[in-house]
Amino acid sequence: MGIGNWELGIGNWELGIGNWLTLNCQLSTVNSQLSTVNCQLSTLKRF
Repeated sequence: MGIGNWELGIGNWELGIGNWLTLNCQLSTVNSQLSTVNCQLSTLKRF
């Protein structure tokens, strides 16, 4: 889901609607990376 959000952010950025959307895209990318890290940590906790 995180990667999906990132892709949507890129789509908004390509539309060039405004700087706010570009910033929102960058924040979505960060959220995606954090979600990935959380997923990896959860996997490690299982062992």
